[in-house]
Amino acid sequence: MVGTEIVRGQLVILEKKIEVFLAVADAGSFSRAARRLSLSQSAVSFHVDTLERELGTSLFRRQGRTISLTPEGELLHQETRRLAQEARRVEDVFSEQSASIAQRIRLAGDALTCAFTVPWDLAAFQERYPEVIFTYERLPQDELVEKLVSGELDMGFVGYRIRHRKLATQVCIRDEIILVGAPDRVPDRVMLEELGGLPLLWVTNDRGLELLVSQRLSDAGLPMWKLNIVMEVGDLPILKTFVQAGLGLAFLPRLTVAHELRFGILKEVSVERLKLDRLTYLVYRKGKHPREVAGRFLEFMEQRRGQEEGEAEDACTP
Repeated sequence: MVGTEIVRGQLVILEKKIEVFLAVADAGSFSRAARRLSLSQSAVSFHVDTLERELGTSLFRRQGRTISLTPEGELLHQETRRLAQEARRVEDVFSEQSASIAQRIRLAGDALTCAFTVPWDLAAFQERYPEVIFTYERLPQDELVEKLVSGELDMGFVGYRIRHRKLATQVCIRDEIILVGAPDRVPDRVMLEELGGLPLLWVTNDRGLELLVSQRLSDAGLPMWKLNIVMEVGDLPILKTFVQAGLGLAFLPRLTVAHELRFGILKEVSVERLKLDRLTYLVYRKGKHPREVAGRFLEFMEQRRGQEEGEAEDACTP
């Protein structure tokens, strides 16, 4: 007979009637099995009767107050004992990992700006909570939204406000989109009307950036069909290299080209009457209580953005 430790604790991944059958077989009594499982005796009898009906055979011989296994019951007991032992092993494995799983924050983003700001946010949070593990993946907006709604992700960073009844957003990063080109190939400034005659490289892996630039240019009287887009590029490092080589100019977040501007690798070109402020948003499931560690990170990000905005206001105050 199997040791009682296999059925003493409830096994989550083991079907209830199998667990009850093992308890009755080990205890040799329906009443003792009921006490061991904290069930009523009628509930124990129900599970055993259900199992016997499903298998189409009797599993126990009832002889007054005593019971014993039939040959079919003995066979089932041997098989389910191995099943219960394996179920316990699997649950023990996941129990050991549960602490690390509970400390994991699952993030994703679709905005180029994230790669130049979020790492410092994560590092600051991890300095305070060193046990936390982050996972981060770059996803297109549709897939990111789907995973947020289903709970596969805790939070996402997106380059434009998502309107979804199950999702909430808050401003996370403030940046500016600027026009950049090769230092020896472009002027310091251009008129808005001149943009249509300049070769442009168009970024395709940041939907929020595309929407913002195309909409603002269109509002200023320069729709997409009037632009001279000579190449579409979906990789930021390659795009910056193409711009540096003089193949064209590109609209990019200032944060993503700060290094190149500082060292003269790229040059900012001012566009008269065009200012492109960019917001990146933190998105998360609305109305659902977040896991503790995810909730801590959300509060941390709110405090961090608040501090940064306060410092910016102080810097602007004479």
